[in-house]
Amino acid sequence: MILGGYLGEAGGLSFEEKSGYILFPFLVHTLDLFVSTIGIFFVKTKPGLPSLKPDYGVLEDPLDILKRGYYVSLMLAFVGLFFICKTFLFLEAFP
Repeated sequence: MILGGYLGEAGGLSFEEKSGYILFPFLVHTLDLFVSTIGIFFVKTKPGLPSLKPDYGVLEDPLDILKRGYYVSLMLAFVGLFFICKTFLFLEAFP
């Protein structure tokens, strides 16, 4: 935030452009909290215990379960970060 304000001031940017550089770190960390929370909801196994249910089926690989949450978080982060960068950093690059 401080670095963004200083760079905006040193670059002679307008108030609107400086505010984008100042708010950018806050929005990225807010996006991180939301994306991580949503990704956690995708990390789950089938309900029940395999040793107590004869019709449980094939056991899932724990790494595949974690990858599912990771991929959901990754895609949401890409989309969110694109829109945050487009809105707050490249105001005139994307009409």
